[in-house]
Amino acid sequence: MTTLQKNSRAKFVRQSRTPKTRSAHAPKQTAQPARKTYNPASVYLPVEPRPVARRTPGRATKNSPNKGYDFAFSLGRTNVRAPALNIPQLGSRWVSAGLTLLLGFMLFTMWTASPFTVTAAVVRGNQRLGAAEINSMLGMIGQPIFKAVPAKIKANLQTAFTDLESVKVRVAFPNRINVDVVERIPVMSWSQNGVVMLVDASGMAFPLRGEAPGLFQVTSNGAPPRVTLDPTLPLYEQKFISPEMVQALTSLAPDVPAGMPMIFDPLYGMGWQDPLGWTVYFGQNIKDIPMKKVVYQAIVDTLTRQGVQPSLISVEYLNAPFYK
Repeated sequence: MTTLQKNSRAKFVRQSRTPKTRSAHAPKQTAQPARKTYNPASVYLPVEPRPVARRTPGRATKNSPNKGYDFAFSLGRTNVRAPALNIPQLGSRWVSAGLTLLLGFMLFTMWTASPFTVTAAVVRGNQRLGAAEINSMLGMIGQPIFKAVPAKIKANLQTAFTDLESVKVRVAFPNRINVDVVERIPVMSWSQNGVVMLVDASGMAFPLRGEAPGLFQVTSNGAPPRVTLDPTLPLYEQKFISPEMVQALTSLAPDVPAGMPMIFDPLYGMGWQDPLGWTVYFGQNIKDIPMKKVVYQAIVDTLTRQGVQPSLISVEYLNAPFYK
């Protein structure tokens, strides 16, 4: 391109960028009215009907307040739609309340039903005590098995029957109570103020039930030496007489004349009534019983040779025996 062509082109560009002045002879343009604009928000469009979702047969509609269930089926070529079943939706509180009522009803039924009511206990190991006597003190006849507490039943029986050395209670459903007992073995009978009781080797006393053959009898005109109570044991396990005293009485029993009872006196101790007319006492000390027997026999021989008829002979103290 030549220099002249470049200058002509630059001049043309400058002229095109310079604003043109209106010619005096150009026709005057009239002002156009303002064009009206429309706000889209103010335009009201026709509302089309909202499409209705087709219900799935057998499922609840989402917006239904009652959560109904719609069922449809075909009958030939005609679709038949059954009325919706409105199934109310239960909350967790209603479910909990229903379960609570159901559980309460079940417990009430089991509490009052006859299959769970105790009629009688199965008693084993009793000899002198009858099963009816034990059942009468059981505290469970006619009661539901759910109220049975083995420890409480055991305490009730041992309180009522001190002649029970041990008691074992087992509870089984629907209404079974097993009671295994071990009775105390008496070694002598103790008569005091018109009351007869049995005593075992440990010094425990319990009532006489029926007859007690083969036991030696002790007649007392006063209470035996007091035994120190054990605060750790219940009342029904407290001893009536010391085991040492029981042992002493048992050791003297073979020397008692046949048909004569032993005697216990709070002042002179244990002894017996001799058929020859006097009473002999060996005291309350269980020591030296064999030696006391020897001393007593020596005194009897001496008084018989001398023709003396005593009313009382005491060998409680070996170094100071006496007679009246």
